[in-house]
Amino acid sequence: MSKLGARREFRGTVGSAVLGSLCLGGAVVYTAVVGASFVTVPDIRAEAAAQTMSGLSGLPDSPVASLEVRVDDGEESYEQRLDCTGDPLSDPSVCTQLAASTEEEDEAGPFEEVAPGAICTDDVYGPETAVVTGTWNDVRIDTEVTRVGSCEEARWQRLRPLVELRD
Repeated sequence: MSKLGARREFRGTVGSAVLGSLCLGGAVVYTAVVGASFVTVPDIRAEAAAQTMSGLSGLPDSPVASLEVRVDDGEESYEQRLDCTGDPLSDPSVCTQLAASTEEEDEAGPFEEVAPGAICTDDVYGPETAVVTGTWNDVRIDTEVTRVGSCEEARWQRLRPLVELRD
């Protein structure tokens, strides 16, 4: 016979449910933390190509340029050549770095001369000089950059990717 109003004992069931929930929560956190390390990093070049094809590119326009650079650092001199085809995916990174340092209204791009009447210091930042000749987006370039005076130093820093020795 059964007793009326008998109490059933569920002690193990509640404890098991709590323990199972904690284990499940831990598994979810572990998966989020460790699983994220297994996610592959997207190929930036492939992503840039996809954005370029879709017209959503955030890349700066790559210039079309053919430049020769002669740099004299006071002890030795060297010459370099830079050719930019206008394709940011195949051009050397120097092309897009120079384009990024260009203000839109500058026809000569990063090679723009110091404006007449500009207020500059007379500080000497180094003995280096660079002579750059060629074309930049169909504009003839024939300029010398020094590190004498703050305005010329600003030009030198803007052209730094070009005037530093590359392999």
